[in-house]
Amino acid sequence: MSMLADLVEVVIGVDTHKDTHTAALLDTRTGGVLARVTVNTDPDGYAELV
Repeated sequence: MSMLADLVEVVIGVDTHKDTHTAALLDTRTGGVLARVTVNTDPDGYAELV
């Protein structure tokens, strides 16, 4: 089985909740967070996330 870091350089993770969603861009080689954003669960927040 291949390691994820051998297949891709970054992964996007999303943590969803009733009032907010948080997305993070992770470096698969280091496990470090490259970027993170938290948005409200309304049309403006969805537009910002996408």
